[in-house]
Amino acid sequence: MRHLLLVVGILLGAGICAGPQAGAQDNQKVQYFLLEETTVRGGMGGQFEAAQKDYCAAVVRGGAPACLVFSTATFGKSGLYWTLLPFSSFIHYDQGKYTDKGLTPEQAKELSARRVPTIESNKESAIALELDSSLAPTGSNAEYPLNVVTEYQLKPGMTSQFLGTVKKTLLPGAKKGGAVALEVFTTRMGESPERVLVVTRHKKFEELDGADAILAGMSKLERNTWESLFATYFQHRETYVMRYRADISDDPRAGEAK
Repeated sequence: MRHLLLVVGILLGAGICAGPQAGAQDNQKVQYFLLEETTVRGGMGGQFEAAQKDYCAAVVRGGAPACLVFSTATFGKSGLYWTLLPFSSFIHYDQGKYTDKGLTPEQAKELSARRVPTIESNKESAIALELDSSLAPTGSNAEYPLNVVTEYQLKPGMTSQFLGTVKKTLLPGAKKGGAVALEVFTTRMGESPERVLVVTRHKKFEELDGADAILAGMSKLERNTWESLFATYFQHRETYVMRYRADISDDPRAGEAK
């Protein structure tokens, strides 16, 4: 796949995947998400999904703006799920978690008994949608369920410079090329601070055969600037596809204007 085909969502639906920027004020430069990356044991996807659907209903009942779930779509690690929960600031964690507010202790114990046996590994991190470097979605997660994610592991200390170059090159290209969305997520807690997710959204895999909208919208100078990053900024890069799972997710904002 071409390296300029850009997904993270969490997430999370996550475009990445993150959906409308609920809770973001005009003067905010970031929107936070708890990103839960879960690998499910072979043959236990159905059991996990049933429990995860109940989990999403519980956290939304507990005050989460949305619970967005994504799963691997052909290209990527088998059995991988992303769950994204938006939160406005880290003060939220001083006030209690969504799960605590949405489930009684007995319900939490029962749900845990259903989920835990299905999970091979689980990792949580806090990520931030960098609004200044991103293009807000023109459609919903359900309308554009395929999220092409490019995950970058940058060299130490390069994140700010990387975001600045994205803003000068990829973002103008996305706007000129008519891209549905360009969502850039940085890592704040729980993972390497040099991990950056760049996400674009698509309706069908067929769209990946055509000309890259972002590349087409970039000037020659912008393309040259972007290409120069590969030797300067990156330690590692990989691309995969995550599909938004409306059947598992709980998004009260889905009926709102996008």
